[in-house]
Amino acid sequence: MGEFSMSAEIKLVKPASAYSDWYVSAMERLVGVVQELSHARDLDAVMDVVRRAARDLTGADGATFVLRDNDKCFYAEENAIAPLWKGQRFPLNTCVSGWTMLNSQPAIIEDIYVDPRIPIDAYRPTFVKSLVMVPIRKEAPVGAIGNYWAQRHVPTAEEVSILQALAHTTSVALANVDLYTQLQQKVKALEESNEELASFAWATSHDLKSPLRAIDNLSQWVEEDAEGGLPAKSKSHLVTLRGRVRRMERLLDDILDYSRIENKLSHMPPELVDGETLMQEVENLVSLPEAFSLRIDPAFRTMKLPRMPLQRVFSNLINNAAKHHDKPSGNVTVTAHEEANAYIFTVADDGPGVAADYREKIFEMFQTLKPRDKIEGSGMGLPIVRKLLAAHGCTVRVEPGTSRGAAFVFNWPKKPA
Repeated sequence: MGEFSMSAEIKLVKPASAYSDWYVSAMERLVGVVQELSHARDLDAVMDVVRRAARDLTGADGATFVLRDNDKCFYAEENAIAPLWKGQRFPLNTCVSGWTMLNSQPAIIEDIYVDPRIPIDAYRPTFVKSLVMVPIRKEAPVGAIGNYWAQRHVPTAEEVSILQALAHTTSVALANVDLYTQLQQKVKALEESNEELASFAWATSHDLKSPLRAIDNLSQWVEEDAEGGLPAKSKSHLVTLRGRVRRMERLLDDILDYSRIENKLSHMPPELVDGETLMQEVENLVSLPEAFSLRIDPAFRTMKLPRMPLQRVFSNLINNAAKHHDKPSGNVTVTAHEEANAYIFTVADDGPGVAADYREKIFEMFQTLKPRDKIEGSGMGLPIVRKLLAAHGCTVRVEPGTSRGAAFVFNWPKKPA
């Protein structure tokens, strides 16, 4: 999965020569901290980076990472020469970190014993003599970062600036963690939904196939018991009945197959073959009428492609082209070309084409361009193609043919998505 963006508001507002060597060096170190935070995927990882960086960047004797917990300040992490308040909670209105969050501005305190914002009883057991506290996020702060010194110290403007830049970066990192967590939850929910769909499809297929087999067997017994005495019209009805039973069985198989695509792909190691071998296998799988011509682009010879799922994609598209043709003979052409990061494949025919209004609908489940009693199939071929490709981050579309017919165009990454 790709990384979320990580950009802190770190910029020089004076000529570089106007800054101290310390500040320039601290900014360089901060760039490394930004990179570390860009890889953080949970709150613990963010806090671990920040608690170390907050102390290292300024040379302070201690640093704390504070989160707002409703009306409390939660001292979630720290890095210091002696224990501070890790794990403790204090009311917002009695804590200097709470003051920083409520006022959305830094608190710079040279002497903790003379500043009214300091709860002396909480600080007296610690080494702290001076501190600076900056808010995490300018609008509605979600926390604060504190630096502490064991000797009286006046934090410089540069030190405060560095610490505030770290806080800005931390704010972005926390937002990214939240987005990443939401994404994980959605992916988990989708996986659970897919598992439920697969279980439902399997149960439905199993439960419905049993009575279908009974109907098929019963129709054959009726014909056998009649010992040739059935009228031609009754025989025709039984043939039609058995044909519809087989169609329903194929439909159930296709629905089950559709529901299991992601699971199959996740357990299927990639097997690369040369494009020419792949297309020879596809030719053996498709069932084109004898009067149809299939032409394969020689460009396939130079390609290395996964046997599955492209074998299934090409087979479905080629069979679909012949199935929906309006003439007893026709041509199907498969072409390929390379782009920077992907191969682009086209399966084109010289049939009736697809009207503009139907170019998206045909990828929906159970959609066919001909009445169901006029065509073999379940209306699941193209949905399966689209789902197979989507599972690899690819897309498929249908365009008008050069003179007539339709052209199905899809991409395939040169490297796994």
